[in-house]
Amino acid sequence: MSRSHSVRVALSTLTAAVLGWSGLAIAAAGPAAAYDGWCNSYVSRTKTISGSTYTAYIPSYNSSTNCYMNSGAQSQAVAMLQRSLNVCYSESLVVDGSFGRNTTAALTRAQRKEGIGADGEYGTQSRDHLKWEFSRGGAFSCRRL
Repeated sequence: MSRSHSVRVALSTLTAAVLGWSGLAIAAAGPAAAYDGWCNSYVSRTKTISGSTYTAYIPSYNSSTNCYMNSGAQSQAVAMLQRSLNVCYSESLVVDGSFGRNTTAALTRAQRKEGIGADGEYGTQSRDHLKWEFSRGGAFSCRRL
């Protein structure tokens, strides 16, 4: 084995150990890897309730609802989540599209209430198990997708 190869192997091992110890190696393979992208917009979904069509606005990445967001996100998608948390879970969030401490705490409470992983991060599990505000004119109903 050449000296340069030994040095490269030693540096690679040291780098992997430092990244693993600091948690950075884990972050690179985080849950966002399983999604189409970071929620940046929203799409409408309809549901017939008592013979009337109601519409909900669901966070999306472009047109895919297979998206992810957490603290620090800023988008229309966050605003749609905040609105449904207010209406369906009696939260009092400012609907500003900023995923901060209050949104994280409100989402964690809603996740806990629905019996899913309460990590304060939004993904497919939250999308599928949380209740969404379906509205029609001035009427609304909170339902799962």
